[in-house]
Amino acid sequence: MLRKLKTGALLASFSSVIILSGCAGSGMTSGETSAVVGAVVGGAIGREFGSGSGRRVTTLLGAALGGYLGSTLGRSLDGYDTNNVNTALNSTPDNRQVRWNNNNSGANYTFTPTSSYQTQVNNKPTKCRNYTMLVDMGGQPERVQGKACMVNGQWVSAQ
Repeated sequence: MLRKLKTGALLASFSSVIILSGCAGSGMTSGETSAVVGAVVGGAIGREFGSGSGRRVTTLLGAALGGYLGSTLGRSLDGYDTNNVNTALNSTPDNRQVRWNNNNSGANYTFTPTSSYQTQVNNKPTKCRNYTMLVDMGGQPERVQGKACMVNGQWVSAQ
């Protein structure tokens, strides 16, 4: 269960990196945003482990743990990581890896845009990209898959 929650919180954290790049003036830190997203993801995962009245308990425990892990992982993401993600989404060809190390958090990243495509959002053609990110924070690397779309000049998570 901890591995599922950690993976969910990691996904939430990286989704929030993309969301934060489009919401820089919102006043929320990446840790706060990741805590909220992690709590939602953790609650959803926790819900899968309970039944009857026990489902409420596992949902609440999942939300609490997801919020904590999301906050912890989100705080480790800084402007350096956000810039690397945005640069990769803007200019890296499909299936080419971009690697970086964040000396502040000690995390090693491998980011790979896997496919680019156009879709319609509000009757406007919108550029989107699927991606895979491997994150090693001193243990077994975690794999995160997601997609982001360019909206009003900013990359936004399209999970």
